[in-house]
Amino acid sequence: MSKEEEKHYEEPKRVIGLRDLVFLSLGGQSPFLSVLTYGVYAFLLAGAFAPIAIILGTLLVLMNGLVIYKLSTRFTKSGGYYVYAYYSLTRRLGFETGWIYLVYSTLYGAAYVLGSAYVISHVLPINPWIAVGIILGISSIFAISGIRPTAKYAIVASLIEIGIMTVIALLFLRSTGFTFYNPFNYHVSLAVLALAILFGSSIPTGYGSITPLSGEVKNPKRTVPTAIITVILLGGLLASFDVYAIADHILYFNIAASSVDLLRLIEDRLGLITFVFVLFAAANDGILATLSFMLATSRTAYAMSTNNFLPKVFSKFDSGRGPIASIALAIILYVIAVVFGLLSVDSRPFLAFEYVGEIAVLSNLFVHIASDFSLFKISLKRMRRRLVEISLAIGAIIFTGYDLVSSIGASEPILVYLFMAMIIMGFLAAEIIYMDRGEEEENKE
Repeated sequence: MSKEEEKHYEEPKRVIGLRDLVFLSLGGQSPFLSVLTYGVYAFLLAGAFAPIAIILGTLLVLMNGLVIYKLSTRFTKSGGYYVYAYYSLTRRLGFETGWIYLVYSTLYGAAYVLGSAYVISHVLPINPWIAVGIILGISSIFAISGIRPTAKYAIVASLIEIGIMTVIALLFLRSTGFTFYNPFNYHVSLAVLALAILFGSSIPTGYGSITPLSGEVKNPKRTVPTAIITVILLGGLLASFDVYAIADHILYFNIAASSVDLLRLIEDRLGLITFVFVLFAAANDGILATLSFMLATSRTAYAMSTNNFLPKVFSKFDSGRGPIASIALAIILYVIAVVFGLLSVDSRPFLAFEYVGEIAVLSNLFVHIASDFSLFKISLKRMRRRLVEISLAIGAIIFTGYDLVSSIGASEPILVYLFMAMIIMGFLAAEIIYMDRGEEEENKE
């Protein structure tokens, strides 16, 4: 094999430690921007019950996270969810899972670009298209630079953000004289609750950017599972705490929930300095979340390319910067998703965020159901020894399946049609690929 071929097929080097992975994934959650976007939308749906909906969403994510915890100890290659389905279910389902993961990770990251653009353009005299361009530009530069510079940036930025979120929650609680309300005194319908849980689960689901990076993680059988649980609990509970504190303030001062502008509320009630830090956190989140999921998208494309589901050019791996062609593909997909999202709603970034984000989280549930079945099938081989894994997989399938069906029922029909179209396109693509492979094998014979 020539040196050029060796470089083309070079395996990723394991350079990411636990600290890097935790903060990189926490950045993928974008906790504060999630509160401003997914958290606010959950509050608009469930009202004062929103903190509980977010906790239930965190439990949903934790249940699926435990499934991924188990799978990540068995599979340590780059690719994450795609790899789990490819090696434990069937190759076709592996492709379908990888396909939908690409949809999920692209739209989830794109939703944060739109959410961050909304925050910036909402409080500053900046056109949302310019805000989108800045966020995508900075994220793309970091992604091309390699995973090590990205991880260093994520550590610093995430620590600052955790501090900001904690301070804001305490300031809101102090404004009420630490008078706490009981969220269980408020009731919502099951359909609305399911949709609120869906959006609440979108906050800690940023851990989904961890597993595609497994091939570049040191001691992955220990590091990846630990990072998954840490990120889910830290991100979900911190966001729930913030939403509770905000809801407590709104209820205490009898503010109409439908008229709440959270950014203006922070500026008016907590002061200009706090508002500046909040604006920084929101802008930083857009960059970090986009960057984190760009890396995840590129590593999934890289893994699919190594199994000949995508052109071989996407499996070319540079030891310093990673799979360059796959990163370029991820950037192009993000640009398409963001531009299409904004154009479809007349350049209204928050509405675009809602639509793009909803398709993303539906796709996320589909991917996790595939992973739940992966663990279930693997565990059946030694049923008596793996009753815990089987029970966990069945519980996750039921919980996730129920939330998926309920959320589809409460979603806008056009979004459901787009989501189903993506699934159908994935199955058609898989069939075409396998038909082509079958014809090649016949010609060889």
